[in-house]
This record gives sequence, C-alpha cells and structure tokens, in this order.
Amino acid sequence: MGVYPATTRRDEFTVVVGRGNNRQSVTFERKTNAEMEEMLHEHETSEVPARIGNPVARWDTNFVASNEPCEDRSAADIVPRGKEGETGQRDLAFFSVIDGHAGAATSELLSRTLHPTLALGLAGLQAGMVPGRSWYGQIYDLFTWAKTWSPINIAKSLEASFVKLDDNISAGPIRALPDMLTDQSEEAREKFAALAAPAAAGAVVGTALVDAENDGLYVAVTGDCRAVAGWYGPNGWRSDTLSEDQMGDNPKEVARMRAEHPPYEGDTVIRNGRVQGGLQPTRAFGDAVYKWTTVQGEAVNALIKDAGEKPRSIRPWNFTPPYVTARPEVEYRPLKGANGEKLRFVVLATDGLWDRITSEEATLLMAAYLNNKKRNDVNKAKLAQEIPVATTEPRPFPVQDLPGSGKRDQGQWVFEGDSNAATHLIRNALGGGDRKLRGELLSLNGKVARYFRDDMTVT
Repeated sequence: MGVYPATTRRDEFTVVVGRGNNRQSVTFERKTNAEMEEMLHEHETSEVPARIGNPVARWDTNFVASNEPCEDRSAADIVPRGKEGETGQRDLAFFSVIDGHAGAATSELLSRTLHPTLALGLAGLQAGMVPGRSWYGQIYDLFTWAKTWSPINIAKSLEASFVKLDDNISAGPIRALPDMLTDQSEEAREKFAALAAPAAAGAVVGTALVDAENDGLYVAVTGDCRAVAGWYGPNGWRSDTLSEDQMGDNPKEVARMRAEHPPYEGDTVIRNGRVQGGLQPTRAFGDAVYKWTTVQGEAVNALIKDAGEKPRSIRPWNFTPPYVTARPEVEYRPLKGANGEKLRFVVLATDGLWDRITSEEATLLMAAYLNNKKRNDVNKAKLAQEIPVATTEPRPFPVQDLPGSGKRDQGQWVFEGDSNAATHLIRNALGGGDRKLRGELLSLNGKVARYFRDDMTVT
C-alpha cells in the first residue's frame, strides 16, 4: 500500500465566446493570488534620469499581455544636447508606447528605430533645417539667424519623422521587388519576407517628448494610443487629454478620409466603423495593404506566400491608395502651466488600458495614488467626490462619463501599495476592487483572452 500526497483541485470558471454556430464554452483554472501578483509585477520597471536640470523626475512602465506573444512594445530614451551633455538642462526625453497588430514585427521595429529617427529630425531642425521649408527659406533663416527651434517647427519635425519612417517601412518591399526577379533562391525569399514583415503587420504609437531647455511637452499620436496629463494647482486637479483616438468611429477621421478620396468611395472608405471594413485605427505604421496599389500588394503577397508565410489580403475597394497614414496629430503644452498649475504626471498607454478606464479616471487614480499609495478600497463615486477632477474643454473623442457619474459610479478602486504607478493603473483597469473579475481576467489565456482584454502597456 502506497502513500500518496493530497491534491487540491483549483477553482475553475467558464466563459462563453463566439456567436451563433461558433458559440462555445471554455473552462479555465483560476490563478492563485501569488500567480496573479507575479503576472502584474513581472514586467514593471522604474527609472530615474538623475540628471540635474532634467524636469522628468521618474518614469514607470509596465505591461500585461493578452496576445501570445505580446504585440505591445515601449521605449524610453534620454538624448543630451550640446556642450551641456553632462547635465540634463538641455535634454530631450522621449517616451513611447507602441501597440502592434497582425503580429509584433512593426511594433518591435519601431521600439528600436522611432526615437533615433525623431532625434535625427530634431538635430536637423537644430541645425536650421525646417521640414517643408524651401531651400531659399532655409538659406534665408541661416543668414538672418532666424530661430527655427520653436513649438510649431518641433511639431512639424515630429510629424515629418513619423511619415518618413513609415514611408521607408512600406516602400522597402516595393523597392526590393526588382531584385527578386533575378534572385529567387530560398535565402532571398526569406530575406524578402523579413523585410516585408514590418510593412505587412501594423502598429499605432503614442510618443511624448520633453524639451528640458525650453520647458516644453509634445505628444504625437498615430492611431488609438492615448496620452493624458494631470495638472495640480490652486483650484485642485485637472485632467488634460492630449490626444484624440484616430478610429473608424471618430466622426472627424471619417470626414477626413472621405475628403481625401473620390465621392464614389464614400461608402467604402469607412465601412462598419473600420477602414474599408477591416482596420479599426485610421492611422498606423505599416498596414501596407492599405497603402500599396493592388498590383504592388499582390506581388509582395506572392513572395510572402513563397516564403511560407500567410499574407494579409488586399481589400476589394483598393481604388485610390493610400487609405491609412502614419501622420500623427501633435499637441504642445508648456511645462509651466497657467494660474500656478504644475504638471504632475503624464500617462501614456495603449488601448488595452483605455478600453477599461477613461482618461479622467486615470487622472483621478493617479491623483489619489500620489496622495496615498496604500489605503482601503474606496467606492468609485466617493473617490470622485473626495478628489474632484476638472477637465480641459472641449474634451477630445471619445467623450465618456466623468468619474463617479453615469455608468462609472459602480464598484471600487484599489490602492494596494504598488510602488510602480503603471502597475497601479493596470490593477484598477483589471477589475479594481472586483478581485474575482481580476482573477478571471488574468487567468484567461490563448485566443480566448483576447475576447476579454487586450495587451495593456502603460508608461
């Protein structure tokens, strides 16, 4: 007779996914509290620039994946300027969150190349080269000592760098097509597929730039990443949403896209809230099937198939491409606010966070977190009354109920002593005080997880 260790069966829960004939029930084991905490803290980082004169005190970053592997990426870089490179008084600080789709090829590339591209463009601006200005104007500026380093020109430089980088990503496979006519070896096909991967996949981006010397904050967004600033002054807290979600259900984006294409495409440019019925964001890096001509796309896709990969299909209404652009919308704020206000924080996040909390809720959660990282759970409506948060008007798309009002007054927020502010926001986005919901959301895996939550990256 043997002695066998006792086994404890884990709690299970069942979710239902799909529709109609594809509807199915899937059962998962619930993670333990220790496993959930490990998942929440696994990827968190906190960094302090420790450079005298740099206004950035600290940045916290974290991500929790839904896709396997995660398609989100992030990047943070400090670029010293001039002879004062040993101090931070002239630093440029770059921060980006990148949300990939159809794979991580585009987001991975951008995490390595976006900030160097932006820095190179700003170096040209510092040397007097203004994007879009004629050669005569450039020479005139040099001889008249005109100041080219200005908020307007910095915004132009960021915009031009986004577009130029995306042009290189999308045009790379097209430029390589002639070579494939003469070299059809397996090695050549594999190299071509690798070159085409960032163009075939896609990514949306939110970037914040801090100009230490001139006390400036710039936010450039392509797609539906979002940036929110929290200001504190004599009148209390103010939530300042610095970007607008560029989506197929945003009336401004729908109007812009229809204006950029012939009237006969009015019903196909945006279908069911998506670009040609397929892509949800209206601006993105990569996604070249919405930028190439049909002939170009079919030629690239044939080579991708030859390499054993599955390409994305060219849309049937591909009459006047491109339909998607990487051109960002850029917002500027002086770091020194009016009326005694101080900029206390900026939240940059992919839509996995914004799917579950609003811009104003993020501001409220951060304001309360800065006051006290650890406290008992607090009712959502009560916290909104305890810490009133004003808003910058008009609020950009999407305009949602304010904290503690409408549908957003149910449940509780939690303050569990997270040392990382990004983790604090993610924890509250994943159910807040509803720990049962948090446990279920974090216990989901595989393709089913994506039905309930997206990759979530916060800086």
